[in-house]
Amino acid sequence: MKRKYNLALVPQTKADEIVRLAQKFSGLSDRYLLGENSYPHVTLYQFESEENAVDATWFRISAAWEEKPITLEFHKFSCITFDDIIYWISLLPNQGDVLHKMHHSIAEMIGLPIKESFNPHMTLINSKNKDYEKGVLRLAPSYRPIADTFILCQGRADEVGQVTEVLYRQEAIKRNSCSAC
Repeated sequence: MKRKYNLALVPQTKADEIVRLAQKFSGLSDRYLLGENSYPHVTLYQFESEENAVDATWFRISAAWEEKPITLEFHKFSCITFDDIIYWISLLPNQGDVLHKMHHSIAEMIGLPIKESFNPHMTLINSKNKDYEKGVLRLAPSYRPIADTFILCQGRADEVGQVTEVLYRQEAIKRNSCSAC
């Protein structure tokens, strides 16, 4: 049976801070609220796979992945809908060009097409409340940009593609702290 999986970037230290931010929108949330059943992440590629093949996908990617952990900063909110029924509040990361290159690399590694609609973001909530943007406008003046180091992971995803279980995680590269080195 095929299941949904997500190759994504996950924060190293600020996951709790990001979840607390999402919780500020809990009064608006409908079916998805970051932190209840999912991990903070920036999707690089969502795909379906047989469960017995997903391990091989990770090993193929991790063997070829040359990217170092990336520092992302989130300065802006995104308010978007695709159908005027479900509304999404997300954070937009800097380094969009680098994230697009990562998407292209992963698509090539797993032999799937590049998604022209790829739009890097970190979803906080979804809502059916048409006034959802008012919540963002109330919170935006007090929001302080979040920055963290993000590493690649592979996880199980729910029907909307949110990471619900981390299966594999890239090891963070330890930097030499010797100032004379």
